[in-house]
Amino acid sequence: MKLILVDRRKAKVFCILVLLMGVLFGVGEVIKGQLNPVSLMQNNIKSLKEYKVLDGKISYELPSEWECRLKSFPGNQIIYHNEFVSKDMCISGFVQVWNNKEDLKMFLENSKVSSQKQNKIKNYKIKEININESQGYYINYTMKANEREYIASEYFIKYKKGFIRFSFFNNKENYKEDMKGLYNAILKTIKLK
Repeated sequence: MKLILVDRRKAKVFCILVLLMGVLFGVGEVIKGQLNPVSLMQNNIKSLKEYKVLDGKISYELPSEWECRLKSFPGNQIIYHNEFVSKDMCISGFVQVWNNKEDLKMFLENSKVSSQKQNKIKNYKIKEININESQGYYINYTMKANEREYIASEYFIKYKKGFIRFSFFNNKENYKEDMKGLYNAILKTIKLK
């Protein structure tokens, strides 16, 4: 008889633990969904503007206060290029769509070797990422240009016969750790068809 009572207690405790874990998971998902607006507010961003690429096959959003400029390149390797700079000039960068049949990882390794030969980068780190169910890579490094050091945060997302590249550059003096949250909030706006 005691054995049955002990088992019932264990079963009750187990059920309560499973229920609490479910509640914690649910609360975590709600909080995660609210982090994007917080990241935007921390960086004084009030609204986002949508950009559509390749007849709407790709869309993304950038802060509406940022100044953007489309640029075209000869050839058919870079098929879309949109440069941006924040209103306070702390963040600059670009969004590109590449038509490149080379393996993305190999492309990034070749780019790294080329940049290191020119002594343009240091503290290079690469990490696999998943953005909106699309595979890609996050690259972070420090580079020197015009006698200043910049922190580069670049995201490469595989897309059909190429990739999408989001590059963010900050003057090292102006870089804050919460900018990663802003970049992730922007990346979560990407929609691929």
